[in-house]
Amino acid sequence: MENDQTLIKYCPACGGQIDTAISDSCPACHASPIPANAEQPETKTRLWGPGTGLVVWFSSVALIFGFQMVAIFFYFAFKFSQTRTLPKTLEIDSLLAGLSIGSTFPAHLMTLFICWFVVTDRGRRPFLKTLGWGWHSQFKWVHAVALAFLLTGVTILFEKRLPHKETDLEKLLKMGAMVRYLIAFLAVVTAPMVEEVVYRGILYTGIEKAWGKYAGIGFVTLLFALVHVPQYWGSVAAITAILTLSLVLTILRSWSGSLLPCVATHLVYNGIQAIALLFAPDKMPVSPTQSALFIWSSFF
Repeated sequence: MENDQTLIKYCPACGGQIDTAISDSCPACHASPIPANAEQPETKTRLWGPGTGLVVWFSSVALIFGFQMVAIFFYFAFKFSQTRTLPKTLEIDSLLAGLSIGSTFPAHLMTLFICWFVVTDRGRRPFLKTLGWGWHSQFKWVHAVALAFLLTGVTILFEKRLPHKETDLEKLLKMGAMVRYLIAFLAVVTAPMVEEVVYRGILYTGIEKAWGKYAGIGFVTLLFALVHVPQYWGSVAAITAILTLSLVLTILRSWSGSLLPCVATHLVYNGIQAIALLFAPDKMPVSPTQSALFIWSSFF
């Protein structure tokens, strides 16, 4: 473990991680070379620890929960304005589903603001460069696209080989075109960036710095998969696919030292399934990753 950590240095220019076993240049800002006698910046003053990472993660979950509760309040208010009575039971319809999913967007925006606050140390550091926003010399856009298609193929294989039954998220998809459009938009526009920044940007960095890359890979992989379990509950195929995706993306983050390859791969992976969701909803393997929906499926 100690040997792994000695190979990780931090760029004096942006604070990004540099795996010296691969390269002496920073994958984020490409500062190269690092002078041999240059004093490495103190990570405790430049980056964050696992506690901060967990606080950011918990905040992201709490924001989703809070905004969805607000959406439910507006749903009840609308129903009351129509009938002057409150529903005795909460029937899930397209309006409630749309409000619940739509409430994820402001939650994501506020989550990104919290992430910016932590990563930049209140504006003192560049956001993307500190996270590691650059391509690895052996991983570019073409590799992200290829990996995303490979993961999609693996997902289809899991569905064919492992037990699968209709999930809560698949029930949502049957509630009309509006719900499908909202989920597709969420899956492509906000989910990849927000999820990657929270899990493999802030949380992984904090754990890796304190306990090493293997602890970071294991913890982030399991936590990312865990928050998706409720919406895919009952489908071994879907849960296995999410666990595989999480493991691959976290290993990619550890190997590349950069967040950009993870965001790109996640974006293409979700994009493939979003297209299938819009144009062939009955043929898509499982739904794109959206931890934002797990609270909704847990409560209803």
